[in-house]
Amino acid sequence: MGIPQENSQIITPKKHEQIIKENAIKDGKWKLQADVVVIGSGAGGGVAAAELSKAGWKVILIEEGSYFTPAQFNSDEFISQARLYRDAGFIVSEDQTISILQGRTVGGSTTINWQTSLYPPIYVTDEWEKRFGWKPVSREVMDPFVSEVHERLGVHDVPNELVNANNNVLRVGGKKLGLNPQILKNNNRGCIGLGRCGLGCPINAKQSAFLTWIPDAISNGATVISNMKAIKIEDGSMKRVYAEFMPDAYEQAPQVHIESLEISAPVVIVSAGAIEGPALLQRSSLGNDWVGKNLKVHPTSTIFGRFDQEIKMFQGPPQSIVIKDGHNQNGTGYGYWLEAAPYRPTLASALLPFVGKQQFGVVKNYKNLNAGIVLVRDGAAGQADASVKWSFGRRKVYFNLTKEDGQNMLRGLKALAEITVAAGAKELIFPFSRMEKPYQVEKNANFDWVLQESIQSGDLSVGSAHPHGSIQSASTEEMGAVGLNLELYGHKNIFVMDASIYPTGLSVNPQITTMSLVLRAARQLAQEKKQRTEL
Repeated sequence: MGIPQENSQIITPKKHEQIIKENAIKDGKWKLQADVVVIGSGAGGGVAAAELSKAGWKVILIEEGSYFTPAQFNSDEFISQARLYRDAGFIVSEDQTISILQGRTVGGSTTINWQTSLYPPIYVTDEWEKRFGWKPVSREVMDPFVSEVHERLGVHDVPNELVNANNNVLRVGGKKLGLNPQILKNNNRGCIGLGRCGLGCPINAKQSAFLTWIPDAISNGATVISNMKAIKIEDGSMKRVYAEFMPDAYEQAPQVHIESLEISAPVVIVSAGAIEGPALLQRSSLGNDWVGKNLKVHPTSTIFGRFDQEIKMFQGPPQSIVIKDGHNQNGTGYGYWLEAAPYRPTLASALLPFVGKQQFGVVKNYKNLNAGIVLVRDGAAGQADASVKWSFGRRKVYFNLTKEDGQNMLRGLKALAEITVAAGAKELIFPFSRMEKPYQVEKNANFDWVLQESIQSGDLSVGSAHPHGSIQSASTEEMGAVGLNLELYGHKNIFVMDASIYPTGLSVNPQITTMSLVLRAARQLAQEKKQRTEL
């Protein structure tokens, strides 16, 4: 599929010299005005910009990352992670307790995610309503918005012929154990299973925000500017957003370029993600004490299985099978779910708990390795032990796996080990640092011992690709940072519209839920144009 014609209007560094001449910009500082500034271009910002521009708002959207066409997507992991991911793919917590993956490019994480398209179960949305006063958000109530998002993104069941060997381990092993493996929905049009989703789809099959909501916004008159990092939001009847130029890591910046932006608008929408969003608000001295607290990440851990036959986990759609049997432990609404991960050699090597000769010995069999992952709905104790803080000029992430969430992680790892063995694995590589070599599978192997493993930092390897919930929404400011309309408590016309708003662990991959809820919130805001923008 071709690149939308509208995307040629995205203001990239290559256009700066022209913009400077046309607007008589002096000292590299460009001053702009709009009805609304949207900060971030992912699942939240892209939808908000599209919806508000459609309603006649003058929208300016800024994105810290670069804009790439599919011809620029590179299968080299090092270059791709440096260009497409925040912190080159490794947002590491202060105590090195977790490493988090998050996109940083036009389209945000939708450009590099694995297409998994889910909406949370009823016991999750019920908790949001009962504990935090959310208006009804069950799948049934939200169906008009979810269906609209599905249609825009081409969401459909993964065809059976595209279920790869990596995912098939979950299906085969799960069925043998009497579990319920399910086909996942992916968001694409014309996927042929190249398996490069995490590095950017080179054929425009995956319907990322830069192929859907962003061109929708531009066609309705929105201005989209890449490579501009929001530094500060200044409150007042007329807000001011200050942003600074952020050059691409692998491309020389033009000699003549715009150094900074000063955008004035009565309305600001923060869609900078659950890591950078709280940091931006904190350094702007905006919001209450909930900003940055209760960060949720869906703590994730991996088991590699070695098979006699080739798996080639890097081929085919990354995620096509899910097992949710452990989703709701003892009726608590908390637990784990199992998916596959298409780790390429660099990331796979980083996740192996071995060094030296032992690591090389495992990597030598890379094509025969599968990777299953356990994802935990964090916050089983009532709140997650994680946060984001802007401190001494730097954004810092803190994370500790709670006892309750750790127990669910171990339950998930036990189930994943049993499934992988049932599918035929001959060796397992657990995420426990004490294990210095692969676990050799024996007949009638019993994995009850996994439940006794340590969950302490350094003993268990934990990662994440789903940061969310650090600017949570609730019906009162005693319980959250933003109201039910996603407006920041204490600050008129400053909104948060992205995955930061969830008051509990989401329990599913965030893209569809975020787009659906932001679509509803932005549509409501769009109807308030006169009262919001006329000062």
